Amino acid sequence: MTENELSELVEAEQQLEQLLVATAEDGVPELALIAVLRDYADLVEEQGYVPRTWRNPAPVEEQS
Repeated sequence: MTENELSELVEAEQQLEQLLVATAEDGVPELALIAVLRDYADLVEEQGYVPRTWRNPAPVEEQS
């Protein structure tokens, strides 16, 4: 891993941590966050990339 890749990884990790903390503070249970992260990690590992359709997810009430 290059110095630049390591720097990008650290930055991405910090951004994800901030997002998770903010989401938990907004009332989303930590166990729900863990379940979603595991599902997404499995999907990304299977597909080999992050689906760009995740960019603009539908509001929760529209997903039902």
